[in-house]
Amino acid sequence: MLYTAEDYKRPGGQMFHTYPSLKFAKDQEALWAATNHGAIQAVATDEVCCPLKVKLQGRRIDDTTGGNSGVEPRLSLMYTHMVEKRGYSLADFVGLTSTNAARIMGLYPRKGALAVGSDADIVLLDPRSRRVIRKEDLHETDYTPWEGHEVAAWPSMTILRGKIVVENGQFHASLGDGQFLPRKIPDEIRFRPAV
Repeated sequence: MLYTAEDYKRPGGQMFHTYPSLKFAKDQEALWAATNHGAIQAVATDEVCCPLKVKLQGRRIDDTTGGNSGVEPRLSLMYTHMVEKRGYSLADFVGLTSTNAARIMGLYPRKGALAVGSDADIVLLDPRSRRVIRKEDLHETDYTPWEGHEVAAWPSMTILRGKIVVENGQFHASLGDGQFLPRKIPDEIRFRPAV
């Protein structure tokens, strides 16, 4: 949603490749419009952490590794482009980046909600913490396709099931803190028309 096929032409343009492959500006605008009228209900990343050397090996779309490192800056980027630049409400932003995905995957209200009995997974974005994304500040791999993008907010705290796991850039979790949750996509979602 933030790049187009024109970005493939840039030096090292393979780093922008994801699935589905990047399209054109009119397609990009159609994606944004679809988030406004409900045709697109959730925004996520095609997350593949590989070194830049691997991303740059391909010469065509069909031989370039798809996906990119995007978990760390995703919420900041989406907040910037949805709330600050396009005027989405905070409720719509939360729906598109959290709540709706939990509903689609059958994990709501355990996930995607702030309510009694929910897991208390929370990311606090600080709108006073504007910054420019730099690969040196991220932890996934040795590049970021969002190098140089200014974002209007940055996470100050991440809470996982009620436990602070990141605070002011410091990681406080253990590797075993994650949990696998099997999804069960509800029938009303699985069997409805795609468009």
